[in-house]
Amino acid sequence: MKIVFYFSAILFFSLCVESAKILGVFHMPSPSHYMSCSTLMKILAEKGHDVTVVSAFIEKNPPKNYKQIHLDGLQQRLKENSINWFETTPQPLLMPIFFHAMTSSLIENTFNHSVFQEFMKTEEKFDAVIIEEFQAEAIKYVAHHFNAPLIVYSSGDANDWTNPFQGNPDTPSYQPSTYLTHLTNHMSFLERVENTFFYLYAKVFFNLIVFPSHNRLLHKYYPNSPDLTDIAYNVSLVLLNSDPSVHEPIAKVPSMKDIGGFHIRKPKPLPQDLQTVMDNAKHGIIYFSLGSNVKSKDMPKEKRDFILRKFSKLKETVIWKFEDPNLPGKPDNVIISNWLPQNDIFAHKNVKLFISHGGLFSTMEAVYHGLPVMAISVFAEQKLNGKRAESNGFARHVPFKELTEENFSELLDDLLKDPKYKENAKKRSQIMREKPMQPADAVNFWVEYVIKHKGAPHLRVASLDLNWYQYLLIDVVLFVLAVVAAAVFALRFLVKFLFKRKPVSEKKKKN
Repeated sequence: MKIVFYFSAILFFSLCVESAKILGVFHMPSPSHYMSCSTLMKILAEKGHDVTVVSAFIEKNPPKNYKQIHLDGLQQRLKENSINWFETTPQPLLMPIFFHAMTSSLIENTFNHSVFQEFMKTEEKFDAVIIEEFQAEAIKYVAHHFNAPLIVYSSGDANDWTNPFQGNPDTPSYQPSTYLTHLTNHMSFLERVENTFFYLYAKVFFNLIVFPSHNRLLHKYYPNSPDLTDIAYNVSLVLLNSDPSVHEPIAKVPSMKDIGGFHIRKPKPLPQDLQTVMDNAKHGIIYFSLGSNVKSKDMPKEKRDFILRKFSKLKETVIWKFEDPNLPGKPDNVIISNWLPQNDIFAHKNVKLFISHGGLFSTMEAVYHGLPVMAISVFAEQKLNGKRAESNGFARHVPFKELTEENFSELLDDLLKDPKYKENAKKRSQIMREKPMQPADAVNFWVEYVIKHKGAPHLRVASLDLNWYQYLLIDVVLFVLAVVAAAVFALRFLVKFLFKRKPVSEKKKKN
């Protein structure tokens, strides 16, 4: 037995990667983006790795091996240019232009920040660099700068922004464009026409405008950098915040790994006052939150008022994440707070329903805890998340622009009274929970795997070594067409030749 124990111990430690130095560069100064990225880095820190995080935010109580490089001021710049999404209806054709302007500005603000510039002058060594893919090609230079394998984290499933750099197929016949959030994987003929047109439009815009712009931006600050093409396509691993419990299955190359649900941690005890409220809610709890980017306090008064009127007629207790301490017309059964521990609340047995903006992280938390959802989508991918949740049977969805007193009341009553939503939520929860490896462990495993295998080049698909016309077989198609055209031309020439000789032979016969 002792021999078996010692052999097992030796094998275990031989397979482990020693404490690695891992750099995370997260240039997006959005609270929701940072929370997911910092959670990923905290997982690695908790596994014993030394992590360094470059971001616009700072942790008050970071883990002991969690070093922070604070890019102060970036968050304020984003706030100054913030948009009231309740009053904005983005046009799909303009979205690639909008994202290009926004992401280019965010990257330049990062490159131009004095703290970032000083950090890049250091001679630190890192075993891996992690960035967030938010049309962030120029940021990928950081991995080249520190001569470390590049790992990309994506806050969604494989899409237009991640696929090209991994050689992953993105087929417009069943994969909607990132910008067409009203489409799902099951499209009608006209929807496929729309998606194909937009797919081509977005591809052309990215390759002719976005990528060259990022290349110029990179060389503006780092003139000695290689061409961005040599950097952006050299990605060792993509960690996707996706899970079959909430996403449809799509093709993924070996270097793309699902880690959806990695941010869901073991519930912590609730604050005592909140615990008391929830324990005493004998008719159950409805939890209402629109996330961190969309503020409930900015909601138009007309819609806020009819929501409160409906809440006043309910026997359930409503807990609403509301960013203003004053809420005129608030019924007695409605409790508001500008911050609430959402995951911990979801774990309470009295929670019956989650009213959400359709954010992916919130949806995953609801699925994990088996909760029905009313998705009131506001912008970005929230509409798609809401439609997916509805098609999976655990939610009802309505875009905020289409929200009325009548449909809000109808959806809420349906979700509270029909048990099928709770049953389907439990089925989805089972799908999410049953895994060979928990998402947080998968994060650590694959990061260590890339470090151990020096960038894991064996996961790289050969399509990345092809030019676009080779990948699309355009050269083969042209060759086949040329051969067919040559054969047709030769046959035509032969036929003409034979017919021209016939009269000559007849004349000879007469003579």
